[in-house]
Amino acid sequence: MRGIDVTEAERILCGVLADLFGIPEVGPQDGFVRLGGDSIIAVQVVGAARRAGLRITVRDVLTLPDVAALAAAARPLARSARPAADDGVGPVRSTPVMHWLDGRGGPADRYYQYLVVRTPAGLTGPGAAEVLQAVLDRHDMLRVVRDGSGWRTRPAGSVRAEQCLRRVATEGSEATAEEVEREVHAARDRLSVGDGVIVQAVWFDAGADLPGALALVVNHVVVDGISWRVLTGDLARAWEALSAGRAPAGALDPVATSFRRWSGLLAAEAAGERTAAEAPYWSGVVRPGAGIAGRRPLDPARDHEDRAGHLALSLPAATAGPLLTSVADRLGADANEVLLTGLALALARWRPCGPEVLVELEGHGREDIGAEADLSRTVGWFTTLFPTRFALDGLDAGDAEDGGPTAAEALRRVREQLRAVPRKGIGYGLLRHLDPVAGKELAAAEPAGLGFNYLGRLGGPGGGDWQLLPAHGARLDAPGPGMPMAHAVEVSAFVLESADGPVLHADWAWADGVHDEAEVRALAEGWFRMLGALVVLADRTGPAAPPTVPPAVPPASGLTLDVIGQDELDDLAASLGLL
Repeated sequence: MRGIDVTEAERILCGVLADLFGIPEVGPQDGFVRLGGDSIIAVQVVGAARRAGLRITVRDVLTLPDVAALAAAARPLARSARPAADDGVGPVRSTPVMHWLDGRGGPADRYYQYLVVRTPAGLTGPGAAEVLQAVLDRHDMLRVVRDGSGWRTRPAGSVRAEQCLRRVATEGSEATAEEVEREVHAARDRLSVGDGVIVQAVWFDAGADLPGALALVVNHVVVDGISWRVLTGDLARAWEALSAGRAPAGALDPVATSFRRWSGLLAAEAAGERTAAEAPYWSGVVRPGAGIAGRRPLDPARDHEDRAGHLALSLPAATAGPLLTSVADRLGADANEVLLTGLALALARWRPCGPEVLVELEGHGREDIGAEADLSRTVGWFTTLFPTRFALDGLDAGDAEDGGPTAAEALRRVREQLRAVPRKGIGYGLLRHLDPVAGKELAAAEPAGLGFNYLGRLGGPGGGDWQLLPAHGARLDAPGPGMPMAHAVEVSAFVLESADGPVLHADWAWADGVHDEAEVRALAEGWFRMLGALVVLADRTGPAAPPTVPPAVPPASGLTLDVIGQDELDDLAASLGLL
């Protein structure tokens, strides 16, 4: 094994997976997908393995059948210190998603995300400030400011936790939903990128002997789904160190690659031949003829996020549990492919759609672009946004809802379409926002009418300290008043653990006047029905039977093969879900 003991590698990886899934034990024969893993968790697995001295890839995590096989594929990793020149402090180039935000218009100061976590009994005001200070000092983008020359990160210590932290006494009881909402909105209104006010924290102090809650409100320009997992983990480690009488800052692992360096790597990649070669592919995706009919076009002057209609639905654990574990495993797909297959089937029966539909997807964006970069602990906004064109013809057959051959055909199409996307979509943003020639053509194309984002699993079971509080939850796309909608219909899906198992939650939003609640509800409920149909399809396949869905073939186009590197070909199973 080139210097790695298989048994030791298995022990390390079993511990990593048990920790990330919040379960007591993982064995060598347990599989990542069967445990309910997705590409967002896979990135965390890769990062944790690196810190333990093992090199594995996202593709390894998602495709190898069990921990034993993953351990056999692991290789020793030479530890290297973060270069002094890459300290993350200084000018930061605008990345494609930052340009996308500028192009939307509206008040960027209030484009935020928030998360509410449980705080331990015994936490004091000075202790909360010390824990928060360690996190502020570790992660450069939490100290970013935007002035006349652009974005710039400031040195550690330049942002003081005491100025970011507000204490609210709840007098021996848990904070109410109304209290949390009021304080989160007030914290949002204090954010200002021009003044460098990027983070606001509200500690709901229930008393010395009771657990409390911490609401973290952060400008979206510096945080995404994986970043939140990094931040909550660092809060827990900082508190553990402080409780043991150690300095919290010393308990936090270093950040290998700064967001500042990553922004420079993206700029260089945008100017390269590999990205330029993708331009014909993306022009073909956005060609006319795949819009979603509405009563009128989306109007940025009046269709704002704070005026949108909203609908929240939940798929219970009885269906969501197998859907995201055994179903994906049996059908040879990942969670994102399964979810999008259900959406394609629902769209085929939804009145406003034609034979094809353009959907804008979000990816986690921490992709391999050929440079040496470890982004598993980097806090920042890495999200990729890219369009995908789904063919719906023939998918409205009645047998689809019963898990019949039409459901299998839909999965084949969707899986093949997603795996044909060059480099999991990162090239689209590079061309659209960083290439002055290709960008004009892509900007002129008709936008996607539907936006889809799968955020993966938020929080673990048990409601422990520094874990997500389901009662108050999270908003991972919460623009303030005046922000124009990016799509006429948007859905964000995420998974929360319950006493019965994982529950899939879907938050739908729509521009009122373009669509109405009855239309969106029909689509939302149809999506859940089709996801149930995929569970039936997998049950018919059986655990020992070969998949009913033919394997996706590589794209015939020489273009796609030319622009995808070997790492990307090896990583076809990576999901497209995360912000």
